Amino acid sequence: MWMIAFAIISSACGVTYAYYKNRQVAVKTDINRLEREIAICHMSANQYRAKINAQTNRWFMRGRLKSNNSALRPIARGQIEFARSEQDLARLRTAAAH
Repeated sequence: MWMIAFAIISSACGVTYAYYKNRQVAVKTDINRLEREIAICHMSANQYRAKINAQTNRWFMRGRLKSNNSALRPIARGQIEFARSEQDLARLRTAAAH
């Protein structure tokens, strides 16, 4: 009688162990798949950033404007005005008032 109970308990423990081990392998596989997808997304983002940087490069844009016969022409540095935010203007006003 004890041998039959021990055999049933042992087989139940073996099945339970196999089930949990299988789940562990499945979860590890899912984690590895997600890590690969994240790495691919990071690589794609870096490629897009590099492409955007290349397209917004000042010299590249000048060449493209010349090749398109654009009416835009270079301006002198003295003609450049920097836009200030409302916060900067408020800070300047308070500093000037004191």
